[in-house]
Amino acid sequence: MPADPRPLTAPVPDDFRAWHQVEAAALAHDRPGEPVPSQAAVEARLTAAGSRSRLVLWLVRGSGDEPVATATLRLFHEQRHLARFDVTVHPAHRRLGTGSRLLSTVTGAATDAGCRSLITEVTAGTAAEGFLATRDFLPALRLTWLRLALDEVPERVHRLPSAAHPGYRLTSWEGVVPDGLAESLVRAHQGMADMPTGEVDIGEARWDVARVREVAEAVARRGERLLTVAARCEADGSIAGYTELVLPADAAPRAQQYSTAVLPAHRGHGLGLWIKAEMLRLVRERHPHLTEITTDNADDNRHMLAVNTALGFRPLRRTVLYQLSPARR
Repeated sequence: MPADPRPLTAPVPDDFRAWHQVEAAALAHDRPGEPVPSQAAVEARLTAAGSRSRLVLWLVRGSGDEPVATATLRLFHEQRHLARFDVTVHPAHRRLGTGSRLLSTVTGAATDAGCRSLITEVTAGTAAEGFLATRDFLPALRLTWLRLALDEVPERVHRLPSAAHPGYRLTSWEGVVPDGLAESLVRAHQGMADMPTGEVDIGEARWDVARVREVAEAVARRGERLLTVAARCEADGSIAGYTELVLPADAAPRAQQYSTAVLPAHRGHGLGLWIKAEMLRLVRERHPHLTEITTDNADDNRHMLAVNTALGFRPLRRTVLYQLSPARR
């Protein structure tokens, strides 16, 4: 029988190897054909937490010390009402009660931390949905994950960066935002307040210069880099819209799209498509080892789905954010 779940307070290299074994086996079983992250990437993700959240880890081993299951719980220092978790059980050890015990441990830790809402993301149509539904979790947001093969980008997209957008110009940077654009980027992030979030109890996310810098710094601590492309107003140089891409570590071939936003006053000019096309141009020019980009798209964000489809993104899988609120406990 697996040991009782206990927090992994001081992980050592063998713990990260065991964690990677569980994650790799589960990914190969649940999403065959998907690339498996390296052990170094897993370790970086688990240890490179920023100052605005805390990550609690659990690693469950069997009687023979074999890795059986893992769980993470992210507690946010500002949005204290909300926590996010993941529970992963090795395929060889499923349906034996380990997942239920881990979930109970995680929900208990979230309650002790004062959280009123607990969320997790699972693949649509899998047993994980039924598992959560029978434990009083409710679907709160449906997402489609998309994949763009960089050798299949439509030719017309390659011409978009040079298209005229009177009153705007393109700019880009890697890593932390330049000082002269930091305040403007804060306002652009604040402009994402109307982003569709379904029934998820997100609360208010406060952006300031320290936070926008920390996003890039957190990516760098994982050995990755953050590429940002922005459209700036010719009149005052302010940022009208931006898009972010995480460039992988270890020369991995897949990049991850982060957020894209256009401020309400500048919508309707095709800026979203323009800045994302420029991002693709820069990737082809500077990072030829990359072969694909993935992103997630809320199903009710039809405008961004149309932009991604025009760029050549195609559906990869569907996921659901499930939420447990106090009334359901």
